[in-house]
Amino acid sequence: MLDVYTRPTCIWCIRAKELLNSKGIPFKNLDINDDELRKELKVKAPGIKTIPQIFKDGKRIGGYEDLVEYLKDH
Repeated sequence: MLDVYTRPTCIWCIRAKELLNSKGIPFKNLDINDDELRKELKVKAPGIKTIPQIFKDGKRIGGYEDLVEYLKDH
């Protein structure tokens, strides 16, 4: 399962979730408006300032465009 760090109003986050839903790929939506999840993301991806950030088994895939490329290969 993918972990997808998002914010509700982020258009790229919405597009990433729509893409995953359209392909039937399960994911866990992690809203970084929650302080604990925001801290968790900062530990997992220090220095990253964009969202969404997508992870598979703890390994960072990246943002929306990275997700599109990842899905082409998987």
